[in-house]
This record gives sequence, C-alpha cells and structure tokens, in this order.
Amino acid sequence: MDDENTESGSHGEPRPTHTLDVAEPLPELHTPHRRRRMIIWIGVTVVIIDLCALPIAYYYAFEFGTNLTTQDIFGIITGIFGLISFTHYAFRSLKLFRGKVAPKWRPVGWSRWGMLEFLHINLLLCITAFEIELIIGTIPHHPWVRLVAMPSPTICFYFGFLLCGTAVLTQMKKRLPFNMSSTPKGSLWKPALLAFVEDGGGIEGQGGVQYREAVMKRYEVSPRFRRMILLLSWIWGLGLIFIAVVSTILIILLNVHIGFGVGWGLPWAFSAVYSIMTVMVVKSQLRKEKAEWREKAAASASSSAATV
Repeated sequence: MDDENTESGSHGEPRPTHTLDVAEPLPELHTPHRRRRMIIWIGVTVVIIDLCALPIAYYYAFEFGTNLTTQDIFGIITGIFGLISFTHYAFRSLKLFRGKVAPKWRPVGWSRWGMLEFLHINLLLCITAFEIELIIGTIPHHPWVRLVAMPSPTICFYFGFLLCGTAVLTQMKKRLPFNMSSTPKGSLWKPALLAFVEDGGGIEGQGGVQYREAVMKRYEVSPRFRRMILLLSWIWGLGLIFIAVVSTILIILLNVHIGFGVGWGLPWAFSAVYSIMTVMVVKSQLRKEKAEWREKAAASASSSAATV
C-alpha cells in the first residue's frame, strides 16, 4: 500500500480522494475502559496458563512424580489442554452467529449468517493443525514426545507465514478472493494484522461495528497508520517464523524431557517480549501520527484563511 491517503472504489481499489491536506479529524479508535482492560489482561494471562504453563507443569509433575505411563500422562494433558481457550472461542462464535446480537459484532457490511471473520477462521485452522499433531503424537503406545512438544511452534509457523504472506500480497497490490473481515472480496489485500486488530478490538475489546468502521477509516486516511501496520506485520511474521524454527531445532536436538518444556514454553516467552516491544512502538507511532495530523490541520486552516 502506498503512502497516499486512499478511499476504496467499487472493487476496493484505492482512489486518492482523501489526503492529509484535508482538515478532517483523525478517526478515533475505541479504547476499552479500565475494567475492560483489566478483564482483557486477566484473559490473556489465563490463556497463557491454559496453553503453555499447564501442559508443562502436568508433564513434569506426572512424569517424575507418579508411575503413570507416558500415554496416560498425555491422555490427561490433551484432555484438559485448551479447555478455557476453546470455551472463549465458543462464546466468541455466539457473538458472531446469534441473530439478535450478531449485527453489533459482525464485520462491517456482513448480513448473512455463518460468515466467519478473518481472525475467527484462522484461529479455527490453527487449532485444527495443532490438534492433529497432538492426536498423531499420542496414538502410539509409546507417544512421540517430540511431536507432542510442537503445538506452540506450529502456532508460530502458522501465524508467521500468514502475516508475511499477506504483507507480500499487500505490497504487490493483489486483490482479495474472499472477504477479509470488513474488507470485501475484490478489494486490495490488506495485512492480516489489520484484520486481527479489527476483529480483536471489535469482539474482545467490545468496540463492535463502530470500532471496525473506525479502524478501516484510520487505515484508509492515515499513511503512518498503514506503514505501522505493515511494519509490524513483517516484524511479527519474521519473528514468529524465527522462534518457530529455533524451537523446532531445540526440540529435536535436546533431551526429550527438556525439549518438551522448551517447545511449549519458548515461543510464549518470545511472544511476551515481542508484545512489550510492540506496545512501545505503537504508542510512539500513534503520538507521531497525531502530531502530524495536527500540523497538517493547522497548515490547511492557515491556507484556507489566506485564501479567504
């Protein structure tokens, strides 16, 4: 996506109708109130415990503290793994599909039942991928521990290639063959990260359709916002692929018991550090964006006054 401010045409192609020379307000993004932010942070913590800490804790506790067979241990782990996260996914699905509430939460312009937003469908595909790994790894009488250690790297591989792939398609100005949340089929590709920001803020952040509209408008009119989304897509995409490769190599090379903990834990530790860095980058870029917008608005006002 180039740095001109653009507006989607009939097929979603950019048209240079909005520019920074127009003194219009910068679209405000919904910010969750303090209580909601607290709930989100608690939810993130619970998900990390559910998908990372509990499998590691159960494995080592049962492996070295009981006489259970490895197959029994993984039977317990796979039985409880992801229960909290999958429950949240189910409630998320209800928001998108229930006729009475769906119009408040669905992507902009969606009216048909059963249409999945971009984040929702990719979560489903990712869940399917690592569940297949767990099933295959635990079927044998002597489970393949190294394969069962791969779900976290698999998540990183999936989203890493997704972010990089959509960044490439965005820069190549290819067109979408399907709806990408609020971006309709036939429009120019946008980074997957933009859809994740829209979907996460719309559902988990409680912003609803109004938030989705504001995100799309912000991306349309703000060059710095577009650059930030594309840059973070590359940073996260390449970073996730890197840590997935490193984790996979360590799972193969290290002692099987050590490799299990590394495989489940290292990608999450990496993502935590990356998340902190991302927050710092985003805050800095948004401050610069608002400063640029104020300067352009002031310049536009001065130009208009001089013309009069």
